[in-house]
Amino acid sequence: MTTLGAVILTVQGAVFALWAYLAFRALIQARSIAVANSGAMWPGPFVALAALRQWAQDRPRDRNILLLVTFLLFLAIGLFSTFAPI
Repeated sequence: MTTLGAVILTVQGAVFALWAYLAFRALIQARSIAVANSGAMWPGPFVALAALRQWAQDRPRDRNILLLVTFLLFLAIGLFSTFAPI
């Protein structure tokens, strides 16, 4: 593996780690909303979908950052798999 290939994989790994952090944070926040709305320990799928919608509406900045990082992740996967000199 070349040095450029190692750098590219490191950048892609960092973008993925950031995306994973943001996605899990969003899911945990949405689950807490679902539990608060339903009062049940394990809310059903429809309550979870409503909680995700409420999370997206209540936190537009977090939603937009997650969407941007998701786009960057897909862009990195596509570009790095095409141009990576591994």
